[in-house]
Amino acid sequence: MLRVLGVVAALILPFAVQAQGYRTLSGTVTYRERIALPPEAVLLVEVEGFDLRLEAEARSPTDGRQVPIPFTVDIPEGAEGQLRVGIAVGAHVGWLGDAVTIEVNAPTDLGEIVLRRHQPLGFDTAFRCGDRKIRTGPAGEALVVDTPDTRLTLSPVEAASGARYEAEGDPETYFWNRGDSALLSLDGDLLPECRVSLPMDDTPYRAGGNEPFWTVTLDAGEMLVTRLGMDDLTLPLTESALSEGGEIVLTAADPDRALHAVLVRTRALCRDTMTGMPHPETVELSMGDETLTGCGGDPLALLTGRTWVVEDIGGAGIIDNTQPTLVFGTEGRVAGGGSCNRWFAGYTLTGEGLSFGEAGATMMACPEAVMAQEQRFFAALGRITGFDIDETGALLLRAGDEVALTARAATGE
Repeated sequence: MLRVLGVVAALILPFAVQAQGYRTLSGTVTYRERIALPPEAVLLVEVEGFDLRLEAEARSPTDGRQVPIPFTVDIPEGAEGQLRVGIAVGAHVGWLGDAVTIEVNAPTDLGEIVLRRHQPLGFDTAFRCGDRKIRTGPAGEALVVDTPDTRLTLSPVEAASGARYEAEGDPETYFWNRGDSALLSLDGDLLPECRVSLPMDDTPYRAGGNEPFWTVTLDAGEMLVTRLGMDDLTLPLTESALSEGGEIVLTAADPDRALHAVLVRTRALCRDTMTGMPHPETVELSMGDETLTGCGGDPLALLTGRTWVVEDIGGAGIIDNTQPTLVFGTEGRVAGGGSCNRWFAGYTLTGEGLSFGEAGATMMACPEAVMAQEQRFFAALGRITGFDIDETGALLLRAGDEVALTARAATGE
């Protein structure tokens, strides 16, 4: 059973920010290719917490400067997460560096960060609209917009300036691109102004299936295909596109060996046929006359990037206005509210299931019924062995075959 460790009431979540001033991170960016940057290029620096929320950013026009180019960014004291750097021209990021982990006591001089040419996989542009990140990409004359909640295919319409796309029969759902910024409205809900952002980490990407067992890994411009009983096959990616239905279609080919493979990624929940582990995408791999089906993407993506609000504990419901919450970070950390106290713990996600480590919590006192509910919440966490997402989008945290906790993403996330 998960054991709750009492700590002082002033405890702050591991990846939350305490307003105690700022510290400055610095470094330089470069790339190896002998390619000059155009004068309109912009250097983008973003620091995301382990909960994927933006901690800090800096945008610096290069004004004709060439690499190496120095950068600085101010982050709140106590902030942790990952720093990424890229160079954009208009709405497209052409150069991108690997993520650098930022810890509380880490050096502030990050040294030289080497960028590489960025090869988009289907979606060629990322935007940040307030707290939400979205991706866009062309599908013929249409535009596919990928949000945390859905994937939309929008059609072009006339606009006084920029490029505007609308959902068929629904002018209240639109994306209006104005260069490096845009407006996004979803069923009349206008999000904060969207600005060009660094691409979501989409590589290495892994997919696979069973009977027969096969896997695909996309990384560094290549597709690696493995299949039980066959030699591994590595092919260069030759094309990345979006269908009008919003599927990502990736083609890899080696003409010299007359080899050709197509991977189609559909945003639809997929469960591994052996373990039941949910994945964010359903995939099809076509090679010659054979098509294999399976699941793709990291199951962790189904948990992170949102605040989960608990609606039920073991079928007993929740006292009004005391819902526990969970926020999953990318580094095996989870935190939230327990009904009365703030809490945090580690978690382990494997190909077989999900489990939580012992939790730390503040030591505030609340009404007896609320405290009892909080203890039931912690006890339920200690029994979790796996998770699933139901047809309504609710998170089901399971203890064996039993649903111990049911939660739903907070409104607007």
